[in-house]
Amino acid sequence: MSLITNKDIDNLPSDHSGQVGNVKPVDRIDPMQSQEFSKLVQNKEDNKLAEAAAEDGEITPEELQRQIRENLFKNGFNKALEKAKEIAKELRQG
Repeated sequence: MSLITNKDIDNLPSDHSGQVGNVKPVDRIDPMQSQEFSKLVQNKEDNKLAEAAAEDGEITPEELQRQIRENLFKNGFNKALEKAKEIAKELRQG
């Protein structure tokens, strides 16, 4: 690295604070570990988004899907119950 100054080179302080020190080599990354790490990061981001949505009063897609399934079951069950009552009434009347 060269400095352009009007001072003599012998009088400059040696400041190496911005330089990178010795870096140890890393092991090869296993593709499975890399994929697992990516999944963990994605899950963490998804959880943060879900928590933020819950705090804002929004419904997460999973919660919406659960509510839809629950309502479909209730509606289907209620319709089946009404139909069963009608059939029972018809059978009583003969």
